[in-house]
Amino acid sequence: MRPYKKFTIIFVSIILFYAGFNFIIWKLWTEDILTDKKYYNGGLDRLGYVINSKHYRKNYDTLPKKHIENIEYDGRPVDMITIGDSFSQGAGGGRDRFYQDWIASIHNMTVLNLQRYNERSPLETAIILYNSGYLDKIKPKYLLIETVERFCAYWYGRALNFSERVSLSKLEEYYKYKTYSGKLPEVSFINTGNFKFILFYFLYKFKDRPLDSMVCVRELSKPFFSVKNSNKILFVFQDVENIPYATEKSIKLMNDNLNRFADMLAKKGIKLYFMPAVDKYNLYSDYIINNPYPRSVFFELLRPLEKKYVFIDTKAILLEYVKKGELDIYYADDTHWSWKASKAIVEVIKFE
Repeated sequence: MRPYKKFTIIFVSIILFYAGFNFIIWKLWTEDILTDKKYYNGGLDRLGYVINSKHYRKNYDTLPKKHIENIEYDGRPVDMITIGDSFSQGAGGGRDRFYQDWIASIHNMTVLNLQRYNERSPLETAIILYNSGYLDKIKPKYLLIETVERFCAYWYGRALNFSERVSLSKLEEYYKYKTYSGKLPEVSFINTGNFKFILFYFLYKFKDRPLDSMVCVRELSKPFFSVKNSNKILFVFQDVENIPYATEKSIKLMNDNLNRFADMLAKKGIKLYFMPAVDKYNLYSDYIINNPYPRSVFFELLRPLEKKYVFIDTKAILLEYVKKGELDIYYADDTHWSWKASKAIVEVIKFE
């Protein structure tokens, strides 16, 4: 056999083996966790290359009333405006994924959800809306600011610019087109994720966060999720990493900022609601076996402070369900809560 033919055969064999290897790993495992072609992708299994924690679900709605997104707004009267992060965009997916739909249906309210302005925090966005005349035009009765716990002290426990504004016309133009996109990029069956999956599969057996992965995996003392890994919790390490930001000083300053804005809104007849979404790690931390990480004191520091706004204590509300052993308050493969959490929270909110 001529040398070049032998080389060609070896080269083709390597290519075929490489493609075949990728195809097998893809079809058996990684297509399921790296894409949302068949089912909603929660993200944590994808980021950590973790199998057996995927919560298979599709987006669908059963509630009688729906909220309005800013691109759909047609000038109708609005009872409530919500501004928040991914929790406010229904990023958990699945059944009745928007807590705003639960507010609309349970409390018979018209709810308008606004995206954050130019990636500013929800509170900074609300301040801009106040100063720019946007709230004067819509005249809501309530304004709800939602922010995941791990960002609250970091975003709000500092000096804020309460006079920032942009032109009303610029805001109106912005909200005609601004939408939330959680779509995943297209992935070929040949990709580096197949090799990372094999590597992480073995490393997670020895470390709960291998190679500084964004995703931590820990054992729980009892099952809390309706997946194969029912007693394993996946959470982003940022839940733990940002705990030190929640100090007495930063929480007090955050509360002062919220009180100041509540006073501003009251002059326009608007009541402020603040809903920090408890971190997944924080909610289940008491059930993590041999938990090596610090405990969050965010809610404990915030609860006793005097407030001029309505504080929605999501940790206190949801912990009661966790203590009863309720499954899937948060999705196993996601940082976000499920419809069960939205329903539980909204049922206890009171509107003056």
